[in-house]
Amino acid sequence: MASLSWQDVTRYRAALLAAHRVRTKSAALAFVDHVGFCYAFTGGPGGLPGLFDVLATRSIDRKWEWAWQWKDDLATDKKLFYGKVLRRKPTYISLGYIPYFYALTGNVGARDDHLQAYREGRLSLLAKDIYDYLRKHGTCSTWTLRRQFVTRRGVGAAFHRALADLQSHLLIGKVAESEGGTYSFIWDTFDRWLPQSIRVADRITGPHAAAHILARYLQTTGAIPVSQIARLFDWPPPMVANAERALAGTVDRVAIDGEVTLAHVDAIAHRLPHRGAGRR
Repeated sequence: MASLSWQDVTRYRAALLAAHRVRTKSAALAFVDHVGFCYAFTGGPGGLPGLFDVLATRSIDRKWEWAWQWKDDLATDKKLFYGKVLRRKPTYISLGYIPYFYALTGNVGARDDHLQAYREGRLSLLAKDIYDYLRKHGTCSTWTLRRQFVTRRGVGAAFHRALADLQSHLLIGKVAESEGGTYSFIWDTFDRWLPQSIRVADRITGPHAAAHILARYLQTTGAIPVSQIARLFDWPPPMVANAERALAGTVDRVAIDGEVTLAHVDAIAHRLPHRGAGRR
């Protein structure tokens, strides 16, 4: 079993992020394309970075100004996918990786994908009804949907959970925003918004998708406990184990503070020169 410490992992992550100093929308897109997926604002669960980690300014106000505007522009221009996908946090997924995520949703691009998810207990009745409304009426703002479905006190939280679930299952996507009077996201069904991603996903098997996502995730984070992988992606343990086996030679198991941890070989190799330099 390879040797690694959390200090080594922290240095690896810092070196990866230091290569990106983002001050423009195009540089932000280049970062997302490089890491494949990340949080849209601050970093978060699973050791995954956020765009804030590479913005070349110390001003928190400027970070929010840049990130908020770029989020609207990049999603509207179909340069990337923006939505609450990982741990209900706003997430960016590059167009190169979205088909792999889609291949793991259980969707096949059919008009009744949401019904299958509802029957299996993966969607609430409210989420199903919101999807049906979008399917029938076309693009709708959050406020339009809210007026339609939040008809009594206490339903607001359930409404936002339903929207988040539809995003995480890649059944809907943010396609634009409305600033006429009140700022609001504009939503559409995923299959109408990114049909080309569904066509690509149709050629990707579930095991291959999981292995591809895991490989990129470990390249970005360096190493992560196996238990956190399952929680971040909401994968059953057998899926994590199968993805790990598919990456034999690319990842290795290490024990850090007693936790069973998967590490990318780049992170293990990154530690060796540092330790060697310290012995001279």
